[in-house]
Amino acid sequence: MHILIREFEEPDRDTLRHLYLESRKAAFTWNTTRPCKPADFDSHTEGEHILVAVANAEIIGFASIWVPDSFLHNLFVHPSFMRKGVGRALLAACNKYFSRTPSLKCLKANVNAVQFYQSQGWKVAREEMGPDGPYLLMEKINTLRKTSALVQGCSN
Repeated sequence: MHILIREFEEPDRDTLRHLYLESRKAAFTWNTTRPCKPADFDSHTEGEHILVAVANAEIIGFASIWVPDSFLHNLFVHPSFMRKGVGRALLAACNKYFSRTPSLKCLKANVNAVQFYQSQGWKVAREEMGPDGPYLLMEKINTLRKTSALVQGCSN
């Protein structure tokens, strides 16, 4: 399967609203008290840079980044496309929007997501409590920046 990662376009919005609902419902099985609604996609990504994953002309995932803080706010893959490299491709595409060590919050109860991020090199910086329960603040050393610094150091 060839995965294309591209910039968000306004016509994507309705499809992403539904993908967001389906993905959250599949991932957050413990959270039955606060149902998500389509408009939540809009408010949860407002002001963020959104990348869209596409395969065979079908939107299959997205990531949203709060660029000023290098904060990965959302990364969701349609349940039918889990474990097919979509999340990994989205994470790789996010790198160019991180100007410093990137971070994210992941609910501790979302064990699959925690394992995924750890498998991609993200480390737990600390645990905190939020309105949806305990979450992990995770960070990843930006290896692109490290490589760049090493190359610059060698050329001097």
